[in-house]
Amino acid sequence: MMSIKGYWYDGKTSAQTAAVFRVYDNGAICVESSEDGKVFKTVAGFGITVSPRLAETPRYLYFPTGEKFETEENEAVDRMLERFKRRSWMQAVHHLEKRRVYVLLCLAAVLLFMFGAVKFGVPAAAKFIAFRLPPSTAGYAGKQTLDILDRSLFKPSELDEGTRLRLTNHFRPVVDEHAAYGLNVLFRKGGRVGPNAFALPSGTVVFTDEMVKLSAHDDEMLAVLAHEAGHVVHRHALRTVIQDSLLSFVLLAITGDISGSSELFLGLPVILTQLSYSRNFEREADDYAVDYLRSHKIPAVHFTNLILRIDKKKKSGSGASAGTWTGYLSTHPLAEERVRQFKHDYK
Repeated sequence: MMSIKGYWYDGKTSAQTAAVFRVYDNGAICVESSEDGKVFKTVAGFGITVSPRLAETPRYLYFPTGEKFETEENEAVDRMLERFKRRSWMQAVHHLEKRRVYVLLCLAAVLLFMFGAVKFGVPAAAKFIAFRLPPSTAGYAGKQTLDILDRSLFKPSELDEGTRLRLTNHFRPVVDEHAAYGLNVLFRKGGRVGPNAFALPSGTVVFTDEMVKLSAHDDEMLAVLAHEAGHVVHRHALRTVIQDSLLSFVLLAITGDISGSSELFLGLPVILTQLSYSRNFEREADDYAVDYLRSHKIPAVHFTNLILRIDKKKKSGSGASAGTWTGYLSTHPLAEERVRQFKHDYK
C-alpha cells in the first residue's frame, strides 16, 4: 500500500480538506480525512487521471465523478504511476526541465521560431491574405484612410487649376495602364507633412502641393506616380495593416500576456519590425518605378533628382535630427541607397 498526503475537494464546493490518498497493491483507492479517518472516496480499481509533473508544483489526481485530490508529494505520485504503469509522455517534460542544457536548447528553439515567424512567416501570410481580399475591402480602407487624413492632416489643394490639369494630363498614361487597380490622382495641401505622396489601398494616390512645388520637371512627378503605383500593385498598404495585426497576434500567443510591462515588449518589436517591412516595400516600389521608367524611355534620373532634392530640404530643415539614427529609423531607404539603384542611368 502507498499513502500520499494532500487535500481533498468534493467537486461540489470549494472546500479544502486535509486528507490521505491510499492506493493498495490491487489498484484499489481510498481517500480518508487526515483528522478523523472519515472515508471520502473509495474506488475498486486504479481509474483516476493524474496531472503531468511540472517542476515542484502541486499535482492533481482526478476522479471520474468530479472529485480531485491535490498533493505536493510529487515523488510519491511518480512512484505510484510507475507501480501501476500509468506514466505519461508528459513525464519527459519534467526530466527535460531539470537539465539546463535542454532548457537552453528549448529557449534557442523558441527564439528561432519567433525570428522565423516574424521575418518570414508573417510577411508571407500577410501577402497571401492581401491578394485574396475582395476589391471592396481595399476600396473601403482607402476611403476611410482618406477621410481621416483630410480631417487631421490635409487641407484643400491650393495649386492653380492649370497646374493640376497639366499634371493630370501628364499622368494619364500611367493611370490608364493601371486602370485595373483603380489608380487615380488627388492633390492636397500637406502642411506639416511637407513634400510627400501617399498610395492608399483603393488605388488613390495623393500628392501634396509641397511635392509639386519642389519638383523641377513633370517627369519627376510621373516617376513618383510610378513608384506609388508599385505600392498599389503590390498591395503594400493592406499588407502593412495585416502584418501589424499578425505580428501582434504571434507575439501575444508566444508571451501569453498583454498586460503590464509585456505591452512595452510587444510594442517595440512591432514598431521596429514595421520599419523594416516599410523599407522593403519602398525598395519593391522603387524597382517597379525603375522598370516602368525604362520600359517607357523616361530617364530615371528624374526620380533621383527629386529624391536628392527632398533629402537636401529635409536635412537643411532638421539639423542634427538628420543624422544616421534618424535615417536608420526612416521607413524609406536612405536617399544615397535609392540613388545607387539608378546609377547606371547616369551613363
